[in-house]
Amino acid sequence: MWNNPSREWMYNRIDPYTNHIAADYLAGVEAFISYASHVEDRKGRFLCPCVVCQNSKSVKAVTVSSHLLSRGFMPNYYVWYEHGEDYNVVGEGTSNYADNTDYTSNYADNTDYTSNVNEPIGFHGENIFAGMVNDAFHGSVPYNEYHEHESGNDHVHEEPTQEAKRFYDMLAAANTPLYDGYREGQSQLSLAARFMNNKVDYNLSESCMDGWAELFTEYLPEGNQATGSYYETETLMRKLGLPYHTYDVCIDNCMLFWKEDAKLGNCKFCGKPRYKESEGRTRIPFSKMWYLPIGDRLKRMYQSEKTAASMRWHAEHESEEGLMCHPSDAAEWKNFQQLHPSFAEEPRNVYLGLCTDGFNPFGMSKNHSLWPVILTPYNLPPDMCMKSEYLFLTILNSGPNHPRASLDVFLQPLIDELQDLWHNGVEAYDVSLDQNFNLKAVLLWTISDFPAYGMLSGWTTHGRLSCPICMEDTNAFWLPGGRKTCWFDCHRRFLPVNHSLRKDKTHFLKGKGVKEYPPQSLTGEQVLYERIRTAEPPMTSDCGGNGHEKKVDGYGQWHNWHKESILWQLPYWVDLNLRHNLDVMHIEKNVLDNIMYTVMNVKDKSKDTVRSRIDVSRFCDRPELHVDDQGKAPFPIWRLSAKAKKSLLEWVKSEVKFPDGYVADLASCADINAGKFSGMKSHDSHVFMERLLPFVFAELLPRNVHLALSGLGAFFRDLSTRSLELSRVQNLKENIVMILCNLEKIFPPSFFDVMEHLPVHLPDEAELGGPVQYRWMYPFERFFKRLKSKAKNKRYPAGSIVQSYMNDEISYFSEHYFASHISTAIRRRSSRYDAGDVPVYPIPVPDIFTQVGRPSGKSSEFWLTEIDYKCAHAYVLRNCDYFRPLESVLEAQIRYDSPELSDDEVLLKRDEDFPMWIRQYVLAMKSQETFPPWVHDIVEGPENKVTSWPMYFTRGYMFHTKTHGRTKKTMNYGVCVRGQNYSDVAEEDDFFGTVENIIELQYPGFVNLKITLFYCEWYDPTVGKGVRIGNGGILDVQPSQKYRKYEPFILGSQADQVCYLSYPYTKRPRKSWQTVCKVNPRNVIQGKFSDTDLVILQQTVDDATPTIVEEVIVDTLVDGNHQDEHIDFDIEDAEPEDEFLCNLSTSEDEDEEFEDE
Repeated sequence: MWNNPSREWMYNRIDPYTNHIAADYLAGVEAFISYASHVEDRKGRFLCPCVVCQNSKSVKAVTVSSHLLSRGFMPNYYVWYEHGEDYNVVGEGTSNYADNTDYTSNYADNTDYTSNVNEPIGFHGENIFAGMVNDAFHGSVPYNEYHEHESGNDHVHEEPTQEAKRFYDMLAAANTPLYDGYREGQSQLSLAARFMNNKVDYNLSESCMDGWAELFTEYLPEGNQATGSYYETETLMRKLGLPYHTYDVCIDNCMLFWKEDAKLGNCKFCGKPRYKESEGRTRIPFSKMWYLPIGDRLKRMYQSEKTAASMRWHAEHESEEGLMCHPSDAAEWKNFQQLHPSFAEEPRNVYLGLCTDGFNPFGMSKNHSLWPVILTPYNLPPDMCMKSEYLFLTILNSGPNHPRASLDVFLQPLIDELQDLWHNGVEAYDVSLDQNFNLKAVLLWTISDFPAYGMLSGWTTHGRLSCPICMEDTNAFWLPGGRKTCWFDCHRRFLPVNHSLRKDKTHFLKGKGVKEYPPQSLTGEQVLYERIRTAEPPMTSDCGGNGHEKKVDGYGQWHNWHKESILWQLPYWVDLNLRHNLDVMHIEKNVLDNIMYTVMNVKDKSKDTVRSRIDVSRFCDRPELHVDDQGKAPFPIWRLSAKAKKSLLEWVKSEVKFPDGYVADLASCADINAGKFSGMKSHDSHVFMERLLPFVFAELLPRNVHLALSGLGAFFRDLSTRSLELSRVQNLKENIVMILCNLEKIFPPSFFDVMEHLPVHLPDEAELGGPVQYRWMYPFERFFKRLKSKAKNKRYPAGSIVQSYMNDEISYFSEHYFASHISTAIRRRSSRYDAGDVPVYPIPVPDIFTQVGRPSGKSSEFWLTEIDYKCAHAYVLRNCDYFRPLESVLEAQIRYDSPELSDDEVLLKRDEDFPMWIRQYVLAMKSQETFPPWVHDIVEGPENKVTSWPMYFTRGYMFHTKTHGRTKKTMNYGVCVRGQNYSDVAEEDDFFGTVENIIELQYPGFVNLKITLFYCEWYDPTVGKGVRIGNGGILDVQPSQKYRKYEPFILGSQADQVCYLSYPYTKRPRKSWQTVCKVNPRNVIQGKFSDTDLVILQQTVDDATPTIVEEVIVDTLVDGNHQDEHIDFDIEDAEPEDEFLCNLSTSEDEDEEFEDE
C-alpha cells in the first residue's frame, strides 16, 4: 500500500500534547473537503472516506467533515482515488504494511523512512495477521525462497528449513478463511490468537480451553477451520514463540552441565549423579534450569510496530536540565555513554536491568524455592517502561533448593550471551525504520532485596560488615544484650566537619566524639582490583556452587567477600558505579515495621526490651532509662500510651480514606483488640511511611519524637517522586544524615539494624540511577506473583511456569494486531480510568469545549438557580481565550466611566457586567465584524436546565460528588485547583475544596456546545487562616474556614484530586485541621520534557518546597506522665546465623498497580 509522507497528518488526528484534534489534521480535513467538492453530485454529496463509511456512502460535505473529525480516515487512503486523484500523478513510494490500528506508542516516530529492505512477503491485501506473521519472521525466510515456494518451482528440491516451515504454516493459517462466508479478518490464525489471549488473560486451564474450542467448532458453520482443541491452538500459536533452552544442573547446584561439561554423568565437584535411576530409555536429570535467550526477545521488540520506535525514545527525548524523569537522564547512563561512545551512537542498542528473587509456588504448604531472573529494557518511555509485558523471564531453576551462594551457576548462560551481545551483537530488523541493524545490549545494574544483593554482588549482606557501600569502613558494633550487630551512632561521620553534633558526647555513644569522614565512594576498578582481588575469594566456576562455604582469610574482619561475582566477567562491569541497587521497597517496609513495633510496644517485636535497656546502660549516657531491680523500666517518650495506641488504630480503621486504587484496605491491618498493626503488605507500608508518618504522631507523641519520625517519612516521600531534581537530591543527602542523628538521640541502640542505616546511601544511588520507580521491586514482585499463578502442574511447577510464560509472550505480540475494539488485559488495565473521546464539533471551537472527560453513574436533571446560572456562564466566558481582549476593553471602559472605583471594585464590576456586555457587543458589531458561529451561541447563554452525574473520569482521575462518596471507604471528592504551582502568578494560591456536584452545561444553537463543570465548595486559601504549612512540606486545611467569594465552578479538566486526612488525637484540639494528600493520576506520564515530547501532566505531585531538617532537642527520654512498667525480656527474632537467609518473595502481596507508584 502506497504511503505518502506528506499526508501523515491523515493518521495523526489527535495532538499528543493537548489531547485535542491536531491543527494539521483540521487544516488537512478542510483541504480535503475543498478538493473533494469538485466530484460532488447534484445534491452536493460525495463519498465519505471515514473508517466507518469507507467510501461506500455519499453524504454532504458537512457530514463528511464531522465523520472525519470524530472517526478519522479509512486505512491507507493516502491517494484520494475515489475523489479524483491518480496514483501516477501523486507519485510513487515504497510498500508499507499499515492498518487502522495505531500500533505506535505515544512517543513513536511517525516519519516515513525508506530503505532497500524487501517488501513484506506473503502479505495479501489488508490481512492484518499475515502482516503479523511477516513481522515475526522478518529476515528468517529470504524473499527469493518464499517466491519459489509460492510458485511451486520445480527446480527447488531442498526441503524448507525448520524456521521457513514454521513461517509457511503460520502464513497459511493467516490466509485460511475460518468458514465460507466469513467476515473480513476472520481466519484460522486470528481465532487461535484470540483463544490464546483469553487463556493468558484469565489464566484458564487447558480443560476449559478444550471446552471452548469444542463449542466453537460445533457452532460455527460446517467445514470451519477452527482449532478443535487447546492442543491444536497451542501447536499453531507456538510457531510464533521464541526459543528457550534447558540445561541439567547438579542436584546440589554445584555446576551446570553445558558446553565442555555437557556430556558428564556426574558432578565434577561433589561427584553426585546427574540422572535419576530409571528403567526407561529417557534419562531424567535430578535438577535442571530453563534459559530463554534475551537476544531473541529484544529483536522482537523491534519487529513490532507497537514497540520499535519507542525503543529509541531514550535517545530522542530531551529532558529539562537538572531534572531526572528516567534512567537515561541520570549520571550512570550518561557516564557510560561517555566511556563507550561507539555503543551510544546507535540509539537502538539496549540498556538492561536485572532482577532476581525467590518465591514458593506452593505457598506455605511445601518447602520449594524457585529463583527466576528477569531482564527489562530501559530504552522505553515512562508509559511503557517496567510494564509486565516488557519484563522478560530469562532464567528459572527447577528447585526445590535455595540457590544460596550458587546463583552464579544459573547465570552462566546469561553472562555468556550478554558478552556476545556486547562484542558482536545480533542482526535485527527495525520495522519502524524499515532497516536491518546490528543490535547490542548492556546490563546497567541489578535490582533485588538485600539478601539477594549479596548473592549477586558476592559481598555477604550479613554481620558487622553487611553494608556493601561502607564495606570495611564501618562503625557498626555488636550488642551483647541484643545479640546482634548495631548501626547506632554510625551517621555523625556524614555530617559537615564543623557540625556541633560531632562533638556531642552525651546523646550518642557514651563519651565519644566523631572526627571520621564518610566512607570513600569506590569505582568499579577499585572494588575489583583493590578489594576483591586482594581478598581473593573464589569464582563459582572454579569451586562449584557450594565451594563458597569455606571462608577466605579475613572474612568478617576486613571484608565480606564470599565469591568473585560472575558479573565481573562482563567487560564493562568495572566502568559502572551503580552496579547493584538497594531496594527502596524492602527498606521502607523494614524500617516502618521497626518503628511501629517499637512505638506500639508490640510483644516479641519491639526493639525496646530488658536486654536492650542493658545495652543502653552499657553504651549510652541515659541513666533515666535503666531497668530497676524489680525488672521495671521507665516509660520512654517514643512509646504510645494505651489511649494513644487505641486512638491511632481506630483512626486508621475508620478515618483514613484514600481515592480508589490508591492503596489496599489499610483498615483491615488495624487490630484494635491486639493493639497492633498486622498483615501490612509492602505497599501498605509504603503508603503509611510516605503519606501518614509525616503527620500521624503530631498529637500522639512528644513534638521532638514526632519531628524525628516525620522527617523520615518526608524523606522517603521526596525520594520516591517520579521526577527528581538534582538540587532536591542534594537536599535529601543532607536531610537523611540529620534525620538519622535525630533518631539516634531518641531511640535505643537496638533499634538501629542495617535497614536503618541503608537510607543514608539512597540519595547517592538516586543521583546515579534516577527515579526509584525504575529501580525498586514493586513491578517485579507483581510479575513474580503472576509467575506463581502459572504453576498449574504441581509436580513440575517450573516447567509449567515456563510454558505458560511462552504463551504470554505469544499473546502479547499477537495482541498488537487485534482490532482496537477488542478488550484484553493490557488494554483493560487503563480503560477504567479512560476519560473517553475528545468531543467533536463540525467547526473549530475553543479548547474548553473539547476537554477529555467521561461522566458515569445515574444522571439526573435540575434547574440552576439564578446566581449559579450567572456564575457558570461567567466562568465559561472568562476561560475562553477568544474573549480575553474584550475583557480588557470592558475594563478600560469601566475605568473611564467610573474613575472613583478602586482596582478591586473595577475587576468585580467587570466580572459582573461582562456576560451582558459581550452579548450586546456581538449583536452591535455583527454587521461590521465576522464572528465564528459558536460566538453567537455562547453569548446568548446556556440552557438553565442541566444534567448532573455522581461520577466523572478525566485525565486519569475518578471524581465522585461528596454526596455520592460520603459513605464509601474511599475518598474521591477532594479537589485542588493549582495556583502558584501551575501558573506564573506568584501571588495566586492553590484552592482546595470538595466536589459537590458535576453538571453538563449546554449552549443551544448551531454548534450545540457542551461543557462539564464541577460545582465545588472551597476552603479559605489564606495561609495561617484556612491553610497552614508544617514541617516537611505538610499542607493542612481548616474545613470550617470557607472561601468567602462565591466562585463555585471549575472545569473538570482543571481539577486535580486530593484527599483530606484528619489527625488522630487523644485530646480534641481547638481547631480540627486536615492534612492534604495529593494524588497521582492513573496511567498518566509525569515529568518535564522538551516541547517535542508528549506531556500529559508536567508537575510532580509531591511538589512540597524542600526543607532543611533541623536537630531536635531532647531534654529527657522518659515520659513522666506514666509509671514504670514491665517490658519484654528479649526479642524473638535475634540475628539469624544464615547469611543467605531471606524471606521468599512477597509477590502475593503486590497484586495491583497502585497509582502511588
